Amino acid sequence: EIRDAQTFSEWLRAYVANQLTFTDALLMRMLFEGVDEHELADRALAATIPAQVRQADVAMAKRIRKIGEDALGVPKVDVESAHPALEFARTARHFGVVGEEAILAHLTGTVATLTQNAVRGIPIGQSEGQKVIVAAHAWIERACEQVYELEYDDLGVVAPGLEIAQ
Repeated sequence: EIRDAQTFSEWLRAYVANQLTFTDALLMRMLFEGVDEHELADRALAATIPAQVRQADVAMAKRIRKIGEDALGVPKVDVESAHPALEFARTARHFGVVGEEAILAHLTGTVATLTQNAVRGIPIGQSEGQKVIVAAHAWIERACEQVYELEYDDLGVVAPGLEIAQ
């Protein structure tokens, strides 16, 4: 159903407001607040219903962890890789990045990557992609505020339609 910049922008807005806020941002916030990493990894795996998305998350998390350990000196942990946002948060925390800044950076990077994929894959074109990214700043700011209003039980609460479409 995503066929142009407008439909991509609508999808991305929903994705930021749901998946990125209630999963990525909340996982990161909780890790920075000291919630047990094993518990968060288990919850991240359980909250990702589509098997293909769960497998992709684990694969990406393993790559982020390997880069962190091998190239950046991030200490090894015995927690199974479960979600890219947790690995990003671990790496950011290792370098003393404040939680709020790490969440903002992760969400911004994710939006930029998804938009670059849309520029090539739909295609929407560079100019339209830049317009989407500019609009997304407000969505990201709202997600960064909202994540501090959420509680542990909100982790993984996502839009079923987006999950099914994935």
